[in-house]
Amino acid sequence: MKILTTFYQLNYLENLSMYVDGFLIGNDSFGTRLTHSFDSDEIIEALIMIEKLNKELFLMANQMFTDSQLDDFEKWILKLPIEKFQGIIVTDLGALHILEKLGYQNKVIYHPETLLTNAYDFNFLATNNIQGAFVAKEITLSDVIAIGRQKKYKMFMVGHGHLNMFYSKRQLIDNFMVFTESENPYHNKQNMRLIEETRKEEPYPIFEDQAGTHVFRSQVSTSLKHLEELDYVVDYLMIDTLFKDDHYAQSVLNLYHHRLYDKHLIEKIKTDYQEVWDEGFFYKKTVYKQKG
Repeated sequence: MKILTTFYQLNYLENLSMYVDGFLIGNDSFGTRLTHSFDSDEIIEALIMIEKLNKELFLMANQMFTDSQLDDFEKWILKLPIEKFQGIIVTDLGALHILEKLGYQNKVIYHPETLLTNAYDFNFLATNNIQGAFVAKEITLSDVIAIGRQKKYKMFMVGHGHLNMFYSKRQLIDNFMVFTESENPYHNKQNMRLIEETRKEEPYPIFEDQAGTHVFRSQVSTSLKHLEELDYVVDYLMIDTLFKDDHYAQSVLNLYHHRLYDKHLIEKIKTDYQEVWDEGFFYKKTVYKQKG
């Protein structure tokens, strides 16, 4: 199992490379929920640096696109040395179609967030000769293992971070500020929290970017206790550092790289970043109940 991470600054790549097999990078015109939006020159610079470090680089293009955005996406792809990237992470099947047309289907990693909850759905695009797919975030550990045993291509999985639980393509914060005739200083800010009246002890990270508005679980989901089990089925485990920084990435990646469940180090990270860790949905089945 290989470890991937997001990052904030190019000058931190060498430090982080000691603990990971690869990195994720993107631009906010085509990717969403990014730690930082890198322009094309910076992406190529990162690619050169990561090649020298003998690591892999994946391109985040995980927005849901309009037709005009798909046209821009194709032009963007044609300007980049795609053959040098390990893969391209997409959510929109229109983006997959573009990449197939350009002959890059073997670079595609499909990431539809919550949809791939069983082996049939996970393997649905196997005949398209794509590289792999992300398993859904809201399924149990036993379901992850069951799907992994039947996979027909590489399995990717979010292994650590705040899981995105709500997404609207509308920029809801900006809409509110327009309604109140106020300036919006909150766009692309990563320090905002949504607090419910009945659950004040669980502030939800909320983030508005070019792709819309996103609300995340208040707790940080971790798979640190289950790396040995996941080793058998997961090809790439993603450590998402959104809302944190590169110092946080280095601390957490040290634990994952060395397979350390060190309570002292974990408590220090949790205290320094004022966060709570849990095991996400590993032991919680998602149940949808109809009203009445």
